[in-house]
Amino acid sequence: MNAFISFLAILPGAFFAPIIHEFVKARVSAALGDPSPKKNGFITWNPLKFFEPIGFFMMLYFHVGWGQPVTTSPFYYKDKRKGIALTYIAPIVTNLFVGMVSIFFVSLSANFFFERAINFSLANESTWAITLVQYFQRTVRVFGELNIRLAVFNLIPIYPMAMSKLLHIFVSPETSMRLNQNEKILQVLLFLLLMFGTLEIFISPVSNIFIRAVTL
Repeated sequence: MNAFISFLAILPGAFFAPIIHEFVKARVSAALGDPSPKKNGFITWNPLKFFEPIGFFMMLYFHVGWGQPVTTSPFYYKDKRKGIALTYIAPIVTNLFVGMVSIFFVSLSANFFFERAINFSLANESTWAITLVQYFQRTVRVFGELNIRLAVFNLIPIYPMAMSKLLHIFVSPETSMRLNQNEKILQVLLFLLLMFGTLEIFISPVSNIFIRAVTL
């Protein structure tokens, strides 16, 4: 599979994985009584509302990124700690679930589709069916891998990652304030670690655990 086809295979995952994450966050927060997602136009099926160009670029080239952050107001939750936990854990779990199901599907059906593509190609003296199946399988697998990587990426406790919000409900008010004060510095550090590939020491091994678990 040439480089151009490989690049095309990345596009759906890079575009939709962050959108899935932010879409679920908006829906969960709204279901818990928060009017902010609806007020800001995030209760919608329009994927472009959740699109963030820089996050998309990061997904394309570093295979981790983010979507347009959905604004939430935990003050509306009946149980603030539980509401924050549900709002920010649900998107991680969803990305992980979608990713694992996608990879399992490709792994389970790979031989079925490929054998039929070969038979079709032999009968019609053409290889386009094989190329199409290869592209489909690659696209779905990469879609799954990017969803899993995004879920793992969001375990890093630096904004805009989900764990940055979860961390604040477990630390003292003083620690929470210091984290807020150093937020920009931490973001720069996160970006540098990502640029130099240091984050892969954490992201790849953890992601591979889930990928191997559903690869037949």
